[in-house]
Amino acid sequence: MTRDDPSLPATLGQFPKSLEPSSDSLDNTGWLRSVFDRLQRPLLAYACKLLNGDWDLAQDCVQEAFVRLCREPRERIESHVDAWLFKTCRHRAMDIHRMEARMKTQTEPAAIESLSSQEKDPGSIAMLAEQQHEIEQRIADLPRLEQEIVLLRLGQGLSYKQIAEVMDLSVSHVGVLLHQALTRLRDAMSEREYHS
Repeated sequence: MTRDDPSLPATLGQFPKSLEPSSDSLDNTGWLRSVFDRLQRPLLAYACKLLNGDWDLAQDCVQEAFVRLCREPRERIESHVDAWLFKTCRHRAMDIHRMEARMKTQTEPAAIESLSSQEKDPGSIAMLAEQQHEIEQRIADLPRLEQEIVLLRLGQGLSYKQIAEVMDLSVSHVGVLLHQALTRLRDAMSEREYHS
């Protein structure tokens, strides 16, 4: 899944009036709107993955992140707003997981289908869907940190530095974990092809 995946369900919509800054900070409105327009879909996709496909919770998570952004001084966050928003969403999703774990013993996993069927024949669509499902299964088999790093790097296009900031890790640790994850995925896919 990429930042501009057209198959994503409806987003939060237009910049919400409730998130408009106070009248003394109207100069920030344009900046906040541009951040909102640019990052709402990638944040929703990321939060949805973290929350096992629950779009309602993902929307709540992303909305909370933008509310918090509106409360922060622009000059404090502007240089690293992408990483800050992803990190805020991650922390909120972790809070939701903790709350749900207390209330439920099990959750029902769901997945986002992001297969584009434009100009594809049914056989190709089926093969692509099977490959995507296989990759998603292999990613799900990775350790949790590696899963999240793969999602942030390949799914959302964040840099190593941004991922390090989101996950409170060093840049070199992100590189090591991503390398391990990609090696595991490559080995698993090679083994699958060998047995096919």
